Amino acid sequence: MVPPRAPMAYSHDMASNPPNAPTDPFVDGDASAHLEELITGALPAVEAPAELGTTIDVELVGPHLRLSGSIALGRFRRLSDLLNHHEGLIALRNATILRRNGTATRVTTPWIWVSPAEVTLIGEAGSAVAADPSIELRVPKEPHDLVFVTPGHTITGTVHIVTGGQLASFIESSDPPFLALTDARTRSLADRRIIARYGFALLNRRHIVATTELAPEMIRGRSVI
Repeated sequence: MVPPRAPMAYSHDMASNPPNAPTDPFVDGDASAHLEELITGALPAVEAPAELGTTIDVELVGPHLRLSGSIALGRFRRLSDLLNHHEGLIALRNATILRRNGTATRVTTPWIWVSPAEVTLIGEAGSAVAADPSIELRVPKEPHDLVFVTPGHTITGTVHIVTGGQLASFIESSDPPFLALTDARTRSLADRRIIARYGFALLNRRHIVATTELAPEMIRGRSVI
């Protein structure tokens, strides 16, 4: 009779490196490490869209991917208008894959298409495009400082709602899909040392796990949780 097999001893090392697991280095949740292995250098150019319109330099930040490049507004006047009315993938021009901490990898491409639904935050690298005051309806608004928790970040920033409007109704709404933030600051949940700042950014409502008003004592220092 074959004696019963003794149970295998289990250790923390086995949990993180199970038998037959790949031994290649891997940064958990960071796609840049894999993309650098798959792609080196610049990718070949592809045919560009016929009408670009105004382009804006941006950073796209998601739970597992960070990119820099520029977005063409086409027929839209502002980035928020494009994101909140565009269907399908967004084309990012002259893109560079970034590591989680924002440093550039060796992977660059003239064009890359990204699903806006999978992007947590789109921050403008430069100043926002000024709208033509002759055709834009000016509505008085008041600022509210909020802190957001998303799957990959904590984010502080200021939203502007119509004067006299209810903050709760604004937050609970699903429209527009992207919230406009000023003075946005992000901290990575994977590494609290990684902080990014954007004068203007658009936050994907679908990635908001929780949000509340920023504590008054934190507003002056603009801290990031």
